[in-house]
Amino acid sequence: MKSDPHTPLIAEEKTGRGVILDSLIQGFLILLPLTIILILLSIVFNFIFGVVAPLSAALDPGAAEPHWIINVLSLVILSAFVFFIGLLVRNKVGKVYFKSFERKYLTKLPLYNLIHQTVYQFVGLKKLPFSEVVLLDPFRSGTMMTGFITDQIDEKLYTVFVPTAPNPTNGNIYHVPRELITFLSVTTQDAMRTVMGMGTGTSKMLAGMELSEILTDGSEKEIIKSEIEEDKLDNIPS
Repeated sequence: MKSDPHTPLIAEEKTGRGVILDSLIQGFLILLPLTIILILLSIVFNFIFGVVAPLSAALDPGAAEPHWIINVLSLVILSAFVFFIGLLVRNKVGKVYFKSFERKYLTKLPLYNLIHQTVYQFVGLKKLPFSEVVLLDPFRSGTMMTGFITDQIDEKLYTVFVPTAPNPTNGNIYHVPRELITFLSVTTQDAMRTVMGMGTGTSKMLAGMELSEILTDGSEKEIIKSEIEEDKLDNIPS
């Protein structure tokens, strides 16, 4: 285990205000996409219900309320519609057309990317195209970024994607040497949740790790080198 006497570990205590604010933000990011989906499904259900409602007069003439079968029928039609859409995008041709439609229209809608990523990652319908979760210091500054390994060029060089928060569909790609990377023993889903939660949950992701384990070898060497150079400058007689 590495020891770094030059870089103190600062433990930041969360205030009650910080915990409350973080919890509200995380809850909002989780519930907002799900709420929008429920509203959209409700709109579609009410439209289908309005179309089949006239059948209620034939099933139960003179009744003030629609027959209960109308509700069941509307739900069945809605389920069949969702199933049909899912069936279309499962084959290659449908997937190509849907991707084109999504790129031209859906991605331009507000919150679409957030809804898409939130639902897919939380329900596990889509596997993340990342092999491992890492902490990255591409500029050797000691400031660590959450990243995901997307490719390994050779034994000493990796390609890392660093997503932005809270929308992980955007980010930066870095090609960096192994010495600037700290590999983490966490799942890509858990790490992605911290990105979408704007850092909330990072303490759990890094639980049990000391600063000397988090800081990369390359960063540690650069920091020590800078401190040695500063000491030399201080010792130069004026």
